[in-house]
Amino acid sequence: MINSIGSFAAIWLTLWLLLSIVFALLYPLTRRLFNALHPRFGSTLLLYYWVAPFLVSLVSAAFLFMPSAEILLVDSHCHQDCQSHVPLIDSVVLSWFGIVMGSLVLLSLSVRLLLNIRRSRQLRSQFNFLSQPRGDFQAINSPTPLVFTLGWWNPCIYMSEGMYEACSGTDLSVIMAHERAHQERRDNLRMLLARLCSALLPRRWSGRMLEDLQLMTEQACDFRAAEKFGHVTVAETLLKVKRLLQSQPSPLPYGALAFAEREVEIRIMALLKQEQRVFLQSWQMVLLGITTLTLLLLMVSPLHHASEWVIALLAPVH
Repeated sequence: MINSIGSFAAIWLTLWLLLSIVFALLYPLTRRLFNALHPRFGSTLLLYYWVAPFLVSLVSAAFLFMPSAEILLVDSHCHQDCQSHVPLIDSVVLSWFGIVMGSLVLLSLSVRLLLNIRRSRQLRSQFNFLSQPRGDFQAINSPTPLVFTLGWWNPCIYMSEGMYEACSGTDLSVIMAHERAHQERRDNLRMLLARLCSALLPRRWSGRMLEDLQLMTEQACDFRAAEKFGHVTVAETLLKVKRLLQSQPSPLPYGALAFAEREVEIRIMALLKQEQRVFLQSWQMVLLGITTLTLLLLMVSPLHHASEWVIALLAPVH
């Protein structure tokens, strides 16, 4: 049992790290493709791209230790006999090392997740205490212009009295359409997931991806609002709110997404050139999913042999 758990943990962590590095190295080459897509699809596919190393490594490692999957997906080969087998580390020391490293990584991710959830709940409680319900949002009694969406699973929109009074009716409608899109898409949760799944990479490698994902997320909500109010109107509102925020800068709470928080000029240009973005059809998304699943299944046999080769360098293979 110890050998099985240790082998699984070692293979999963090694594969996760290697895939994360490969995806990070390939990202500068694929970045232009994501940016060419309609933000609705670009933001979703970019999230999948950075979650993929974690999920693919976990699922692939699980397949390696499923006898039924091994029979179907791994080509027949022999060591001392030709029976079905999984790649095991016979060294108790190396097996415990794999268990300890896997436990430390899972503990680190769990702590980060719990701290984020705790901080979000504390902020929600504080802002709920300072605000009153007003239609679809919580109105904060403050002259400082603020509008943001806070929360992971059930996000809530907060807007200050200063922002409400400084904007026209059209501007408020555009802002609320944008923030409702954040709410429906659960974008705060998406950003948290991306940060957790890229945890093995140094910040200088994952930073650009996280910035791109947040920008594309904001663009997706801009485009959602533009479906109702038009791209020019949304662009004009972005510019107005940006100038308003620049005149009275105020810090946003941790984990919040705001209407004109970042890269406003780039977002305005994206709105004005929206016809240049590629809009994917449903069948294309389904085909992409089927292709990804097929590649994952085809990976299992090479991964089995690669795991045995690496284990053979460290300890005898069972």
